[in-house]
Amino acid sequence: MSSLRLPGLLTGIDTKQLIAQLMEVERRTLNVYEERKSTWDEKKEALGTLETKLSGLRSSISTLSNATELRAFTSTSSDTDKVTAEASYNAFEGNHTVVVNQLATAERWVHTTGIEYAEDYIGAGTFIYSYDHQETTITTTATTTLEELVGLINNDANNPGVTASLLYYNSSYHLVLNGNNAGTDYAISINPSSTEVWQADSAFTASGDNATLSSKITELDQFSGTLEGGEVIEITGTDHSGNPITQVDLSITSNTKLTHLISEINDAFEGIAKATLVNGEIVLTDSTSGASDLSITLTYNANGSAAALTLPAMAVETEGGGTTANLADFAEADFTETQSAQDSQIRVDGYPSGAWISRSSNTIDDVISGVTLHLHDTTDAAGEEITMTRDIQSVKDKLTSMVDAYNLAIVYIQEKTGYNSALETAGTLMGDYVVSTIKSQIRNPLIAQTSGFVEDIDNILMPGQIGLELDKDGVLSLDTNIFDEAIAEDYMGVLALIGADKTGSSDSNTIEFYDASSNYTTAGNYDVEVTVSGGAITGAKIKLSTESTWRDATYSGNVVTGDSTFDDNGDPVYPENGLQLSIDLSQDGIFTATVRVKQGFAGAIEDSLNNMLKATTGSIQIDQEHVDDQIKDIQEKIELEEYRLAVREQRLIARFARLERTLALLQNQMAALGFDTA
Repeated sequence: MSSLRLPGLLTGIDTKQLIAQLMEVERRTLNVYEERKSTWDEKKEALGTLETKLSGLRSSISTLSNATELRAFTSTSSDTDKVTAEASYNAFEGNHTVVVNQLATAERWVHTTGIEYAEDYIGAGTFIYSYDHQETTITTTATTTLEELVGLINNDANNPGVTASLLYYNSSYHLVLNGNNAGTDYAISINPSSTEVWQADSAFTASGDNATLSSKITELDQFSGTLEGGEVIEITGTDHSGNPITQVDLSITSNTKLTHLISEINDAFEGIAKATLVNGEIVLTDSTSGASDLSITLTYNANGSAAALTLPAMAVETEGGGTTANLADFAEADFTETQSAQDSQIRVDGYPSGAWISRSSNTIDDVISGVTLHLHDTTDAAGEEITMTRDIQSVKDKLTSMVDAYNLAIVYIQEKTGYNSALETAGTLMGDYVVSTIKSQIRNPLIAQTSGFVEDIDNILMPGQIGLELDKDGVLSLDTNIFDEAIAEDYMGVLALIGADKTGSSDSNTIEFYDASSNYTTAGNYDVEVTVSGGAITGAKIKLSTESTWRDATYSGNVVTGDSTFDDNGDPVYPENGLQLSIDLSQDGIFTATVRVKQGFAGAIEDSLNNMLKATTGSIQIDQEHVDDQIKDIQEKIELEEYRLAVREQRLIARFARLERTLALLQNQMAALGFDTA
């Protein structure tokens, strides 16, 4: 219910205006709070914008922080209609001659006679076909049409990779079966009856999940104990005709995987049957349909070892010849194979002489290191030339993108932390310590000698030597002339300066760099001392060359590892965290070395940005939380002050209302006594 307001009808005073003026005086404290909140809101918005710009800088600089991946190449072909190529960062400069003898093709079968209308019934029956050693059975009814048969094949949940379609030719519709993949493994067969399939009675598992081809046998849930040597899996069985196969023994090592077991089974059956791993279960499919005496047995032989391995029992899952294909006019003899599944065949740089490299695809990525070949047509005996050259422009483009992103961030920081003398206004973030340190953290790697790089050993030591320059206002630019000269003179040196990712070296043949953590090892020069006695390490210590205090390092075998302690935030306590060294134990003594760990300036900036932008402990997040706390505190004061003002206003309204009522009462009393109140 609204409050009663009497606008001075009796007193002649504009009480509404008077109350408003009194309340304006009362609002002075609230106005101060609101101004403060507005200032903090602007800081929050500015920090959010800065975070976005720093994230953009991190994205651009991440493309530069790994020197290996900076090695980009362009590829050209002497005839792009025959063969083309793509080169990744792990390719090498040079030319390759590629001879294409044949292209990989997919198999295609066409129903020879055809049917006059697509809507004609084909009758009831069973149609069986195989593809990629997987058999599928299609059942039709008396009212199934040819068109519906196409749908039954394509929509079948067990379709192994065949697409059915209709071809209209010579006044008839012909069923067409197309394999979806090229290569000899993907042949189609129209089967007169079912094909025998043996399947394991249980799945191999690893940590409770179905195992995959890459699962190591020693990591399976079915394995226990420790390998002692001599453990084997014996593979025995019979072929389609019941003839025994030659036993194959698979020796089990710590690196033996299920893919090795499947490969050995296939070698044992030599193309007369095909083994696969489906959802952790071994499946063996006969290569010939019909009644079969195929069998397989897997036996674990520990040969005296205490290690144990439980192998699944293999049994018939589909009986060969158990189901007969009886769809009239759709037997194998009623189809024509119009294209056979075949592998592509190539020869690269004359290898192999007198033979061919075969693959089941026309895209080949495992013949030339780092290069993917795309085969389009066969070539003559001379082949075509594929040429890989260094892609300098891609590195330059990435540096240019980094420069642009850097300047967007740095100019914004300067705008928000500086003083505008023309407007006589201070930047929203002036005096913010976190923001001022951010500026120096992303600038310092651009003006200092890059970590781990040493004069007289490295030709290029600083970003300025490859054309990165900061002007008096802190704006970054890339002098492309200097960059072009530097990368032409020392290609690998420039890439290392930009993106060396904790690579290392040592000045000792006894103490050698082995590995370092990209995330945890601090780049720089380390002093190392190792004591070897009796062919074993008995002591090891390490420190940065700039430090005075040594720290003990751990060691096992011939490997020394830096202290890997982390603090409560998950950050390394010591710079050598993750650093590993390999020690030559052939002679005793106390050995010293200087070990260099290199990190390019891009990685150094990226590390700083990662620390700034951490979701919970990053400096930007902490700064934003501080601002949020200030806003929350002021908002609470504003709400309390608004409540006080609301109460104060109601009291003023009530006071003037009482005054009006009192004056009205006096006037009424005077009128009753005969006084003129006009």
